[in-house]
Amino acid sequence: MHKQRHQRFQGWADGTAPPPPHRPAPRARRFPRWRPPTWVILVFNALMLLWLVAGINAADDAGKDCRGEELCENANDLGTALGAGFVVFLWMAGAVILGVIRLVTNRSGRRPPRPPDSPPPGW
Repeated sequence: MHKQRHQRFQGWADGTAPPPPHRPAPRARRFPRWRPPTWVILVFNALMLLWLVAGINAADDAGKDCRGEELCENANDLGTALGAGFVVFLWMAGAVILGVIRLVTNRSGRRPPRPPDSPPPGW
């Protein structure tokens, strides 16, 4: 005679599957979960913007000592423009360097196929 197999889930008397485990809803994060190079780029850009604004503001305040002398005001404006241009140059150079570092260290899900362990035919 045939032995009948029971299709019951072991451990439950009525044969039904157990309920799915309760998973609490994920909490909203205060900060995004970015990689460290992304945070470095963000902080670098914030500091460079702060430096540019502070430098232009300080140069504007220094122009008050000219007391209406046109040559003094023009020199102050030229110095401000040169200083702001230098800060922007450093900002762009740093952003390019940090961007290249981030791209080089990018952990992508797409990896090239692994080479075979055995040598190719004909070796």
